[in-house]
Amino acid sequence: MYDLCKKASVKNNSVFPTLFLTTFSGWAVLSLILIFSGRMTAALEIAPKNVLLLVIKSFIVGASWTATYLALRTLPITCAAPIRASGPFWTLIGAVLIFSEIPNLIQGIGMACVLAGCIFFSLSSSKDRSAGGLKAVLLAFLGTVLGSCSALYDKHLMQGLGIAPVTVLWWFLGGMMVMYAILAAFNHRGFQWRFTMPLTGILLTASDAFYFTAIAIPDAQISVLSLIRRSSIILTFFIGGALFRERDIRRKALALAAILVGVVLLCLA
Repeated sequence: MYDLCKKASVKNNSVFPTLFLTTFSGWAVLSLILIFSGRMTAALEIAPKNVLLLVIKSFIVGASWTATYLALRTLPITCAAPIRASGPFWTLIGAVLIFSEIPNLIQGIGMACVLAGCIFFSLSSSKDRSAGGLKAVLLAFLGTVLGSCSALYDKHLMQGLGIAPVTVLWWFLGGMMVMYAILAAFNHRGFQWRFTMPLTGILLTASDAFYFTAIAIPDAQISVLSLIRRSSIILTFFIGGALFRERDIRRKALALAAILVGVVLLCLA
């Protein structure tokens, strides 16, 4: 639901004011929940050296969102969805290299399927005028890869350093809010308010709250959690295609099918 609201918010709209309002909405709701539940003090208690690490987290996610939102301005959701579905592939590569989460034979086949789907999709999308151009496709891929970097960094923050999930969520959302406020002040032409903007921020915060809590569980594999999270791609692809009345669903679905086969194999493994 977050992806669908994000597409509705940014379609043909100014990117940075949209990002600021969505981020502010999620951060504000989270702050209210922490205040009324008496957990704000605990969220603010963090070692000074870790504040810098969370600022780095804000920049990584901020760059990922910027690339993704710039792509979604013109890129159909049925093009963006398969690209976003490739995220677990890049996360798995990082998990193998950094955390030694070695894939077995079935995982290797699944990775090959995901890669084949990504290649097929990128080749077909570059010829599709409705896809918003090759630049939008490349931006979507960049946003996805940066998102995978963020996921790997999350494991380091919460499993390696033991920072509480709610602390990571509050600080990194706050950091992005400040960053986007500055950028929006200089880039706000053509901005249009849409009710899906605060809804996007709230849905994102709820999603990340569950996701971060899962990552903080000892020995949880980030490669597996990333796969589970990306299973939402089925809802995004088909409902999004219908809501935004996009064309060439069948051709794009072939790339999505290859990626999903790989994701299923990775989950089964």
